[in-house]
Amino acid sequence: MVKYQLDIEKYKKAIEKVVQRFADKGWEEIKVEELWLETSLPIDLILEVIKSGISVPPEVKMITHRGNILWKRQE
Repeated sequence: MVKYQLDIEKYKKAIEKVVQRFADKGWEEIKVEELWLETSLPIDLILEVIKSGISVPPEVKMITHRGNILWKRQE
């Protein structure tokens, strides 16, 4: 179980890094498919990491997947 948690942390950092890059480009909405293109991680894993909680820059308003909102900034 500990190894699994360490792996999730590694993927979490990778996804957060890409989200930050998108935020730096001015993106307010990020689609999971765009994260998939940038990271090559399986979509199921990306979804699991997002649901477990990631750090999202203030510029990003929402993260979506197939038109469904996975994460939205509270205003």
